[in-house]
Amino acid sequence: MRRILLTGFVLIGLSMSVEAKSFRIPFERQLDTAGVTTLDLTWIDGDCEITTSDSDQICITAVKRLDALTAEDASDMADHILIQIDKLKGHLVVGTRFLRTFEKSPSFWQKVLGHGTEESFGAVDWKIMLPAGINVNLTSASGAISASQCRSNLTIKSSAADIALSSIEGAIDVDNGSGRFTGELLIGPISIRQMLGSIDLQFVEGDIRIKSSSANITVNQEKGALDLKTTTGNVDIQTTLESSRDYLVTTGSGHIRLSIPQASSGRLKVNSQTGEIKTDIPVAIKSMTSTRLEGVFGDGGVRIALSSMSGDVTVAQF
Repeated sequence: MRRILLTGFVLIGLSMSVEAKSFRIPFERQLDTAGVTTLDLTWIDGDCEITTSDSDQICITAVKRLDALTAEDASDMADHILIQIDKLKGHLVVGTRFLRTFEKSPSFWQKVLGHGTEESFGAVDWKIMLPAGINVNLTSASGAISASQCRSNLTIKSSAADIALSSIEGAIDVDNGSGRFTGELLIGPISIRQMLGSIDLQFVEGDIRIKSSSANITVNQEKGALDLKTTTGNVDIQTTLESSRDYLVTTGSGHIRLSIPQASSGRLKVNSQTGEIKTDIPVAIKSMTSTRLEGVFGDGGVRIALSSMSGDVTVAQF
């Protein structure tokens, strides 16, 4: 009996002392762009970086990140994360497919640690370089997404991603559950649907449409109109009012601050049910109550409507 107990103790102690290590398995492919107008990339977990290249080819570099006890186990797990690339009607379709491992006999350590019949899990990081003019559609569950120096339309769908865009010339469409969104030097219309987190846009030339639940939003707009709706997040906007279309901002309980040039013109309508209304610009008032202000500044023109249920609304100059 003593020998049996001792053997069991050694086995348990040995299994507990073994720790999984992190492994990185690379993948690379170069493809010609003949007939390709759009790149569609879909993955579950991992980071993605998109850049423009001077080459006429698309360069796809991927790294499979996974934890395993040995390099042999890591290689086996990596074989069960398939990277598929297909061309379909002008689209280059790239994605990952996870295969189950239970068809193979589990290793000794898989038996000990109880992973013999589970799926192979791991993350895939992407770095893709492509010529200008090829549109990009990205779909993921989570991870960091970045794109820079791109001259193409960009669509991003994710459940929870930190997104960073820089020097993009083209239409941007983002649907993200939560995360931190940052963008600078963006030329083209922007549409963002993000419920939680934060949104920070700097030096934008183009119409901006944002819908959120509780994200804090900061916008620095050089040109274009604005349509922004959020429930509880604060909104800080600086815009030049260089558009013939409307500037609309609506929040439930967040504060709104709009900064516009000193020598600018427009028609202003501000509502706040329980917050304070403040303006630093001279306004020819048409009507005013304790919860509403409506008037014209400068020569009139573009319509500006700011509304908050319980937040303060401030119109400032820069």
